[in-house]
Formats: sequence, structure tokens, C-alpha cells
Amino acid sequence: MTGTGVLAPAAAGSTPAGGERAAVGIRVEIPPRYCPLPCAEHPDAGRLNAAAAAWMNGYGLCRNGAQRARVTGNDCAGFYGRIMPRAPSGRLRIAVDWCVLMFAFDDLYCDEGPAGMGTGDFTALATRLLRVLEEPGTPAPDGSGDAFLAAAGDLAARCRAQGTPTQVRRMVAGHRAWFHGVAWEFDHRLRDRTPRLDDYARMRQHTAAGAATFSWTEIVDGEELPERDMASPAVRALQELAFTTAAFDDDLFSYGKERWLAARNGRGDGCRLNLVDILIEERSLSLTEALAEAVALNNRLTARFLHLRDRVLPRASAPLRRHLGHLSALIRGNLEWGLKAARYTDPDGCHPGAVATTCSFTETAPPAGPPGIPSVAWWWDRL
Repeated sequence: MTGTGVLAPAAAGSTPAGGERAAVGIRVEIPPRYCPLPCAEHPDAGRLNAAAAAWMNGYGLCRNGAQRARVTGNDCAGFYGRIMPRAPSGRLRIAVDWCVLMFAFDDLYCDEGPAGMGTGDFTALATRLLRVLEEPGTPAPDGSGDAFLAAAGDLAARCRAQGTPTQVRRMVAGHRAWFHGVAWEFDHRLRDRTPRLDDYARMRQHTAAGAATFSWTEIVDGEELPERDMASPAVRALQELAFTTAAFDDDLFSYGKERWLAARNGRGDGCRLNLVDILIEERSLSLTEALAEAVALNNRLTARFLHLRDRVLPRASAPLRRHLGHLSALIRGNLEWGLKAARYTDPDGCHPGAVATTCSFTETAPPAGPPGIPSVAWWWDRL
């Protein structure tokens, strides 16, 4: 295949003498992305990454070579440090620690969990984790003291020491929305059914843990965002736009990783939970056409975010202005991070450079107006 798309060598289908499927090198070229937002990195990212890895190891998590490589390669301080590049390192650490733990949770139990894990199994685990976040110190029902629960309990206790009751409530609500989204994904996997684009657009902010991830910004800032601002339709739309745009970008820069893992593990072509694959199936597009369509959609979402943000900013309070600044940094920072992180270039922690994804940027604004997806049309129609 030439031009924009995914490139895999002919060895993709070969099997070595030992029976293990051969590693597949994949190259993805993302079409020009409209994203005229600044991006900065946190100066203390390296130290924060090291501290977070040590914190995880203190709970006995991710100690073997491949797991540790994946945790380090996730570059969680690079991710969160791009959202809050000027945050005090001591306060930012709670968000980075959370990021390390929840990426590991996502890899082990959500995206790449045991093949036999069903919705009920995940729900039992997620509800235990949610209860620990709600009430730190809650013992496991079987007294096992699961390491993930213990680490989550530490985060929850630090959250209460560093945040307000309202911020704690928002953090818990964000996790509840995330686990709801993952259960929705599990249902589609069990049914071996790819969701419709309209449903996927509605749920993607939740399956990507948008609210759960962003809830820590308030706590790091040390100032509570007034409820009148948080409940404003325009602010809710800006949050949904930012979370969904970042999640759709994740579908782009993680596409090569997903195809690499699928080829290596011999997975079939049933349920696909990725914007590109959904567009291929629903609109009968080629891969090149679907990549272009996905980027065009994200360009339109980015332009709408900028237009709406610039309408809100002139009358925004100081906490809201900071909040909108973090949302803006999320969109570009997430994209810059995802194109570089070993989480996507080294899919299993054992094959550095197995996937390479490139993306250029354009200053040409996309067409205005909604993209014809009913579940997100309110970002335009009601504001």
C-alpha cells in the first residue's frame, strides 16, 4: 500500500518454527491534522515518571521486565505534564501516579485483559475499585488485599488530603462513567459486534476515561471550579469536545499498535472498537479513505472547540480560565504525546519501534457546522 495508511511487511502472516506468530512492523501515516494549539512539556517529567514507577513497584505491580518496560514507556508524566506543564511537581505527582496505575489497569483488565473475562467479571472488579475510591480503607470482600485496590486506596486517601469534598465527588463520578463505558465495550466484544458511529461518538469520551482523567486537574490546581461553571451547557460541551477529540486522536495514533497486536495474536475481524475501523465498516471505505475521514472529523471538532472556547473566555472566572486552558492543552498535548510514547511504538514492551506513526499539521481550517452525527450535534445546535 502506498500513500497515507498502514504498511505491514509480507512477514505478517508467517509463522516461525516455534509456532509463535512473527512480529509485524507497521507504519501509519496520519493525514494533516488541524490543531492550532500550543504544546509544552513539564520540566520535571523524567523524575515524576521514575517516582511513579517506584510507587507502583512498592505495591508489587509491574515488576517483571516487560511489564516495567511498558509502564516506563507509557510516559505518564509526559502525558499529564503536557496538560499541566506549569503545575508544581509535588502536586502534579498524584495525577501522574494515577495515570500509571490506570494505564496498567486498562491494559490488564480492559483493552488487553484475559480472553475469558466477561462483563460480569469486569463489573465485579470495577465496583470493588470504585468503592475503594469512594471510601479509602474499604477491605476486599475476600480479605485478599489486591495490589491494585491497595494502590487505588492510597490515591484516594491522597486525593482527600489534597482536594475538596466536591473535587473528590467529581473524581469518583468520573471513574463511574469510565467503568460504565468499559462495560459497554465488553458487551460489544462479547456479541462480536462493531458499534455504530453515532453510538461510538456518544460513548468514546467515557471509554477513554475522559472525566476520570481530567478530574485530577482541579485537585492539582488546588482550586475548586464553581458548580455554576461546571454545569454550564457551554462548559459541558467544551469538556465533551475535548475528551472526544483526544479519544478519537487516540484511535489514530493507537491504530498501528492495535493492528500489530491483532496480527501477532491472531485475532479475528469481529468487533472493532476504533474510529477508523468503524468508518471502514459503516461507510464502506478503504483504509486510506477512513483515515482521511477520521482526521476530517477531528479537525472539525477541534475547530468547534476553539470557536466555543473563545466565546466563553471573555466572561470566564479565573478558575474557569485555567480549566479551559487545561482542556486546550489536552487536545494538542495528547496528540504530541501519543505520537512519541513507547506505549504505541512498542506495543508489548518487547519490540521497540515495531510501530511508527507520523502526523503532519495544517493551518487550513475545516468547514464549519456539525459533522452529521446526531449524538454530538448538540455541541453546535444548542449553543
